[in-house]
Amino acid sequence: MYEQHDFPNVDVGDAAAELEALDAAFLPHAAPLVPPANPGFQLPRRLWLSMLACYGVFFGAIAIATGGSGAARFAIVISVLYTFVFFGVARIGARQAGPEARSPLDRGQALSTWTGPMESRTVFAQVLIVPVVLALFAIGIAIICALSA
Repeated sequence: MYEQHDFPNVDVGDAAAELEALDAAFLPHAAPLVPPANPGFQLPRRLWLSMLACYGVFFGAIAIATGGSGAARFAIVISVLYTFVFFGVARIGARQAGPEARSPLDRGQALSTWTGPMESRTVFAQVLIVPVVLALFAIGIAIICALSA
């Protein structure tokens, strides 16, 4: 079962030299040191403020729509706290890397994304669509509650 196999003598010196030449040709070379950049979220401050304002309108309209219910107010306060935690943790995490570069949208340039550059209007539309719809939804509920009372 365990037979002895005799393999022909092969000169590995040439093969080793060929492998080293291939490694030198295909392995990446060391890049020069470049100081790290912190592009951050690359969204302008006014976009973040608009998003927070939409959530403020949402919570305010829901508070008006639910009236003086203690349980509803408690749930709204908890939701507001969760929203502060969500945005607060993102802000704390973003500040860990140091000051962010100014947004390309503030400089009049397009925002680079994985799918290509995006103009300011497109970025605002994509980021604000959900908060705006939530705010309009809550305003609609508040109007319906006011008209039905």
